[in-house]
Amino acid sequence: MNRTPTARPAGLPADPAARTMLLFDLLKDATKRADVAGVLHVLLRGGREALGAQEGLVVQGNPEKGALDILARTGGRLREREDLLSLSRPEVARLLELRKTERRNGPEDPFCRGSRVQLASPLSLGERGAATLVLESATAGAFGADEVAFLEELLEQTRPVLASAALAESRRRELAALWDVKRGMLSQEDLDVAELNTLLGKILQLALARTRSTNGVILMADEKTGELVTSSQAVMGDLAFDLPEKFRRRQRGRPSGIVFWVLDNNKPYLSNNIENDPNYIPLFSGIRSHLSVPISFQDRCIGVIVVESLQANAYSQEDQAALEDLSRNVTILVRRAQLFEATRALPGRRGVVIRGLSPEWEEVERRVERAANTNATVILRGESGTGKELLAHAIHFNSKRKERPLVVVNTAAIPDELLESTLFGHVKGAFTGASYDRVGEFEKAHSGSIFLDEIGDLGLPLQVKLLRVLQSGEIQKIGSNEQARSVDVRVIAATSRNLEEMMNKGLFREDLYYRLHVVPIWLPPLRQYRKSVPSMVKAFIAEFAKEHGRPVKAVSDEALELLLRHDFPGNVRELRNIIEQAVIMARRDTIGVEDLPARLVESLQKKAPASAGKDYKSRRQEVLARFEREYLAEVLSEARGNISRAASIAGINRVNFYKLVRRHQLDPASFR
Repeated sequence: MNRTPTARPAGLPADPAARTMLLFDLLKDATKRADVAGVLHVLLRGGREALGAQEGLVVQGNPEKGALDILARTGGRLREREDLLSLSRPEVARLLELRKTERRNGPEDPFCRGSRVQLASPLSLGERGAATLVLESATAGAFGADEVAFLEELLEQTRPVLASAALAESRRRELAALWDVKRGMLSQEDLDVAELNTLLGKILQLALARTRSTNGVILMADEKTGELVTSSQAVMGDLAFDLPEKFRRRQRGRPSGIVFWVLDNNKPYLSNNIENDPNYIPLFSGIRSHLSVPISFQDRCIGVIVVESLQANAYSQEDQAALEDLSRNVTILVRRAQLFEATRALPGRRGVVIRGLSPEWEEVERRVERAANTNATVILRGESGTGKELLAHAIHFNSKRKERPLVVVNTAAIPDELLESTLFGHVKGAFTGASYDRVGEFEKAHSGSIFLDEIGDLGLPLQVKLLRVLQSGEIQKIGSNEQARSVDVRVIAATSRNLEEMMNKGLFREDLYYRLHVVPIWLPPLRQYRKSVPSMVKAFIAEFAKEHGRPVKAVSDEALELLLRHDFPGNVRELRNIIEQAVIMARRDTIGVEDLPARLVESLQKKAPASAGKDYKSRRQEVLARFEREYLAEVLSEARGNISRAASIAGINRVNFYKLVRRHQLDPASFR
């Protein structure tokens, strides 16, 4: 009988030469990493492969939140304990005080389930301070003297690599600030545009600036044909030939060039001696160095950013890392623009545009990305006007079903007596007035997606029928005696109602609630990312000025201050309507307070303190200071008093954020 050979357990090789090779391989891998997190993951891999550890993590103390920050981990399951990472635990405090590697049998409080041996070693992260590497094993007797010696040698050899990575990260942050602010380069707000070609042109400008290049192009993948598509606005330099609209692969046996290698492998490509590179096919004249990185989405390459130089050895690993950072930061914006391109040709639509740049929205769109390429049911939760239908389009567009229909049904807009027929269809004669067979929306959405808006407005009888569809994938037309028909439909639901409260009152079925909440996505209200209002106002002005043929180009400081003080109960929809009305009513090329809706202005002016005797400058400072304090309080509340997390939400350096908190005499502890 054939037996499948058992895999050799991980552990330190007995042969000294093999140990040296393993150490060399780990060091080689570490030096390729451009950031601290990458080097730390190499160390954890060494802990698994060389020391036989089952679990591992790198931690750093965070006194402000009174707990450990996990900088890297192997992905093992941590113990479910509320204070597991608390600095008040003796086991945790001990880890931060280590001066040398320490092995402990039967640790009283391990991080991972079933751990019987713990090995901890101090780490220096250069400018980022000290940290601790922790390895744990469920095997008694793990981490002997040889393993400890190997780990210490690995840490010693990677010390300069970690310091270099930390320094490079710091320099990249400084350079990004220098490029985007001090030199007046494009900021993220400038990139918040709907048109794909315009966006790609702006991204290319940033790519060229960040790598000191004069030649560059961005090519987008045509996912149907596998070709690379050019954009007239996303090419700059002395071309070696007229750029075609599309690049096609060469016939089998002939290299198709670096850009197709990047497309296929979803990896960057750097060559400082391009003349001798067999993969290179010239795009620009006189090129000696080439750097290209993928625009990556859902683990596949959707586009390639290319920069080239006339100088040899023009690009470094830091240049590559900077370009990869840019690519990561613009991916969401590229997908938004592609969504707009894909939907503006649909009947009855002018294109789906998602606006706003903030940590809150970035997290929402990350969840959309992860959920989109599955068939899981998604429910979008949030206040009215937060953009739930836009996200439904984004989920469908980013899924494998995007070539099939997305059917939109607003259940709140259809009377109960007609809604069942709308969703599931009916046969002729099923009820009075049923003079023809009707195909239901679920049947129309077969092999595609259906968006059920305001799902909380469904009555209990219809909730039962919807539950049947979710459980069995079958629908039954009203009045039909035929067997129920199977449909392949991805359900995306949305509601602004409190389903939990409705469930407690018996108004919403518990089983349907859990069927819908496979992937819940909460949309933040606009007041939680108020700092995006100026950029959204700018984008809406440009959109509506073009649509209505108006010469409006900007908003006055006074009008913007009023908008920043408004809570926007109608969220983005309300802001959009306010700006559209103001663009139409504006008497000049700048929207003033007099152009805003009168009720809004009167309401906000009543709330504002009297400003008699104050000049414009002092009044402006007062308004902005009040906005700043309210905003800080909002993000501290969301972060539950955690300074680091609040600073991340605000997009502000932690030290600067703490200074603002102290200036406004806010106590972070009061928000916990």
